[in-house]
Amino acid sequence: MTVVFRREIDLTTAILQRMRLPVHILRPQDALTVLDSGFREILGLDVDYAAAYRFALHWSKERTIYKVIDQFMCNYVYLLLPDKEDPTAMIIGPYLTVDPTREMLLEQTERLGLDMSRLQQQAEYYASLPVFNDPSALMAVVTCLGEVLWGGPEAFHTVDVNYEQFISIPSEKPAGEPIEQADILRQMKQLEERYAYENELMEIVSKGLTQRAEVMMSSVSQLNYQHRLADPLRNMKNYCIICNTLLRKAAEQGGVHPLHLDKTSTQFAHRIENAPTLDRANALIGEMIRSYCRLVHRQGKRHYAAAVQKTLTYIDANLSGDLSLNSLAALMQLSPGYLSALFHRETGRTLAEYINAQRMKAALQLLKSTHLQIQTVAQLSGFADPNYFGKLFKRCYGVTPQQYRREQLGPSPPGGP
Repeated sequence: MTVVFRREIDLTTAILQRMRLPVHILRPQDALTVLDSGFREILGLDVDYAAAYRFALHWSKERTIYKVIDQFMCNYVYLLLPDKEDPTAMIIGPYLTVDPTREMLLEQTERLGLDMSRLQQQAEYYASLPVFNDPSALMAVVTCLGEVLWGGPEAFHTVDVNYEQFISIPSEKPAGEPIEQADILRQMKQLEERYAYENELMEIVSKGLTQRAEVMMSSVSQLNYQHRLADPLRNMKNYCIICNTLLRKAAEQGGVHPLHLDKTSTQFAHRIENAPTLDRANALIGEMIRSYCRLVHRQGKRHYAAAVQKTLTYIDANLSGDLSLNSLAALMQLSPGYLSALFHRETGRTLAEYINAQRMKAALQLLKSTHLQIQTVAQLSGFADPNYFGKLFKRCYGVTPQQYRREQLGPSPPGGP
């Protein structure tokens, strides 16, 4: 590979791999089986990978990015790197643009004349591939590399290739008996990759990294989770239940107290069961990711001492209760002075400052989402004296509670405050 662009190619590779995309830098003498992890061999197809690669090099032109789809629905992006002395290709993929259903796999098996007994092996293979319903982000990364390699957007072009040649030469005869050992090793590898993926996703969610979590989750195939029923909606709901559990455990690792986790998890469990369509159930996955990441941002307290974590959780769950220093200290079985000093040292705020801030947040939410009377809002937010609440609110936000509500909701209904 050319040394001149090594840094740019390494950066592009790192970005694509973060998107769960396999990236291979190959020369003509390299084994091509890495591109599909020997998938065709496992299916009993006798494929001359080396011949296919030599053929690809023959028809490939410089300054061209090829988008390729083979007869197995696998997509690749392919380009020759600018190095005449050492011909090298960057091959990105395989990836899918549709999440194949069992019905699609059955039709494909029949169309290609494959053994129906290999259906589960196909499903396991596709479950290991990333899914991009819209590959525009992937192509944006690759075209940026093309501009660097060839000197601007006008210096190269992109070609769509939909054919059955590139590493997809079907066998004229079956390869023989199933390779039992290879089957077992392949299943082991796929399970290892699935668990590694789940662990990476949980780590990302535990840090509240919403965007990275959404990218990961959007590219994973539902075939990762076995479809046990004929009803597609029920299978999707089961998939959502698995996601809900994974995300809940990830947020727990991020320091969110079970009190908050249980509330969020239960809400999503009800929404999953009541989802009327596949689209609505599928949309819940993104909502769950965003909700659990927000929980980590708002409620994650793993970097605090245990007593402070417990104090914060108790305050958030009991804003309208007795949150005096003496009461909290008694609950935590600490002296008031020690709890006050510990809380200030770890959070940078006094207990009173934190309590008032949380109560004000609760009041803001009630004011902009309900028409409750102001004194009721004050009481529900933990302020026994509505006058004190009004003065504190104006000091914090520059307007009275009534003015804030008018800005948010407009005029009150008849009989309102």
